[in-house]
Amino acid sequence: MDKRMRLFIRVCQQPEFGMYSGLHRAPMVGSSGERGQRAVKRSLDRKTKIALEPRKQPRQQRSSRVVDRILDAALILTREQGTKTPTTLAIAQRAGLSVGSVYQYFPNKEAILLELGRRWLSSFPEVIAKRIKVSPPTNREEFRREVRKLFIDTSRIYLDNATLMPVIEAISGNADLRPIQDEYDKEIIALYAAWLQHVNPALEEKTAKRLGLVMMEVGHACRLVGLKRDRKTFDLIEDDVEAMWLALVNPYLNLD
Repeated sequence: MDKRMRLFIRVCQQPEFGMYSGLHRAPMVGSSGERGQRAVKRSLDRKTKIALEPRKQPRQQRSSRVVDRILDAALILTREQGTKTPTTLAIAQRAGLSVGSVYQYFPNKEAILLELGRRWLSSFPEVIAKRIKVSPPTNREEFRREVRKLFIDTSRIYLDNATLMPVIEAISGNADLRPIQDEYDKEIIALYAAWLQHVNPALEEKTAKRLGLVMMEVGHACRLVGLKRDRKTFDLIEDDVEAMWLALVNPYLNLD
C-alpha cells in the first residue's frame, strides 16, 4: 500500500469524521481536522484516482448482486464502526464472500468507499424528482409542506451516511475526482429548477437554475456543519435552512 492510500485511510479514521449518532456528540472539527481534509485533497491525485477505480463493472444480474452485497456490507460496517475504517476482510465476511471475490470488483477498500460516495450522490435526484411528480401546490402553506417532505427525505440520506462525508469532501476538493460530483450537481440544480417551474411555470429557466444552485449549495454546506455537531443542532440547522429556502424562493413562485 503506497503513501497516498495510507494517508487516505488515516484521515478517514480521524475522530472528527466519526459516525453521527443521536446517542453521542460528534466532535467539532478543529485545525487538525482542517489539515486532515486538506491532506486528503492533496493526496487524491490522478494516480490515486486510477487506483480507486473499480476493477470491473458488473455486466450480469448475478454480478450486480455481488457488488450490492459488498457495498451494503461496507456501509453497514462504517455505521457500526464509526471512526474505524472497515477492512476488506471485514467487508468480505459481512457480505458472506471471500476476499478474492471482493478484489475481483474493487482493488482496495478505498475504492469501495469511493463507490459508496458515488451512490450517495446518485440518491438525491430521485428524491427531488418526487416533488415534481405530485400536483403543484396552490398556496404557500402547501409549498411549505412539500419542502418539509423533501427535507425529511434528504436529511435521512445525510444522517444514514454521515460516515461517508470525508469521502464526499475529498471528491469535491480534488480536481481529478471533482467531475464525479459535478455531474450530479448539475442534475440536482436542474431538478430544483424544474421543481420551481413546476410550481410557477412562468418562472424563467435562468432564474430557476440560479435559485436551484443556491438551494443545493446552502443545503449541503449547512448539513455538513450539522453532522459535525449533535442531533439537536442538526435538526435546528435543518429548520434554519428550510426557513432560508422559503424566504429565497417564495417571492418567485406567485403563491398566495
